[in-house]
Amino acid sequence: MNASIIAPTRNRSKWLISAIRSFVEQDFPSSQYEIIVVDNGSTDNTREITEHIASVNKYTIRYIYEPVPGLLSGRHCGALEAKGEILIFVDDDIEAVKGWLSAIMAEFEDDSVHLVGGPSLPRYEADPPAWVDKYCSWKEDQLTCGSLSLLDKGKERMEIDPVCVWGLNFAIRRKTLFELGGFHPDNIPRYLQHFQGDGETGLAMKIKAKGLKAVYAPGAKVYHHIPRERLTATYFENRFFYQGVCDSYAQIRQNKGIVNINIPDYQRENRTSPNLPAYDQYKHIIYTRIHNAYVDGFLFHQEAVRKSKTLLEWVLKGNYLDYRLPELDPREHDKIHEVRDRIQRRPAHPQWPQMMAQDLFREAFDIIKSDDIVTALSRLDMVTNLCPHMPNLHLTRAFCLSALNHSREAIRAAITELTIQPNNKQAVDILLKNQQALLGELKTAPQKTVRFVERILKSRLSQA
Repeated sequence: MNASIIAPTRNRSKWLISAIRSFVEQDFPSSQYEIIVVDNGSTDNTREITEHIASVNKYTIRYIYEPVPGLLSGRHCGALEAKGEILIFVDDDIEAVKGWLSAIMAEFEDDSVHLVGGPSLPRYEADPPAWVDKYCSWKEDQLTCGSLSLLDKGKERMEIDPVCVWGLNFAIRRKTLFELGGFHPDNIPRYLQHFQGDGETGLAMKIKAKGLKAVYAPGAKVYHHIPRERLTATYFENRFFYQGVCDSYAQIRQNKGIVNINIPDYQRENRTSPNLPAYDQYKHIIYTRIHNAYVDGFLFHQEAVRKSKTLLEWVLKGNYLDYRLPELDPREHDKIHEVRDRIQRRPAHPQWPQMMAQDLFREAFDIIKSDDIVTALSRLDMVTNLCPHMPNLHLTRAFCLSALNHSREAIRAAITELTIQPNNKQAVDILLKNQQALLGELKTAPQKTVRFVERILKSRLSQA
């Protein structure tokens, strides 16, 4: 057995199916690698789908249940059970391209190579908002986005900084992993986040300190599923809170105690200039919130460690091959939770929805000018979710729907506009120009709507 693919997972069976299938479809001898699924306490059908795929494939697929929470336990449990000389740690929401495993194993034919990674490219469930660009670094055609675990260093093989090999696509010699003491704590559930560490970054830093070679293999490519909820300000706040905890942990380990700590500052939320475009104001507020969530995470961890001798010992632990979490005494537990309660998250800006809606509304008008009515309508639907009572919104939707020959839907939009602006003549014109569709709509509309439309039209006729 040359390689072990280790996939820790928890309650993500819908992604895990695709991941395992991509691992069994590699162009590498089935007898020379195994797939280990480490179930970190799932309550969904993870076990069933893993065992089903194992039963219909010739590949060695093993299911292991490990209830200790956190990614650390999943990784180290898998490593201790693995039979391969090369350990390949993956996330459960990736898909590996054909040739991925061969590309990794080819690099390890060089005895001087200890760590291998490759491109991780996105499969977005929805288009990322423009403000996400701040967290993505482009250098020519190379992409780095740690917040979404995306990496693309191009099509050339190269030696790289070990820190650039990320945990969703992380291949290491078994001997190297154990000699360096394994990973640091990672992806701890939120209620245990005081036990969080710097994950594979801590291990990569040890590899770097030893001067061991890490390689970027362009053929070792994976695609990373990024659901819609990861493209929200709330997700980024949570992600950066966690990053603050990680960085606090790293400083304490580096300084061998809570001394000489560089504490980051909160950013003040400058109230926006009236001359600044609405979307730029919106982005500024998002960035401030995300940064301050990072500071919250850092300060939370610092104070939690100060209040718990057990937690300090955990942070300074020599290695985590024994990955069981320590037990806090009741007083330490209560103090840490008091700290969490005192860390006040930044409140949401009350004008966000309106500011975002205004910017999208203007964008929709620009798109209408280019005759892309379908795209414009999608923008207007987004505005409807954000600010449903915006004047002229539903009128504009009605015009777009009429242009697409959706007469009944255009009528509904015009009626909605009239509930906001009863004297809007253009909305009334849409009703009168689509009388057949209007009659059809009124046959199934609530009586309240029918009476409202009758009142509007009688008023219009009396004015005429």
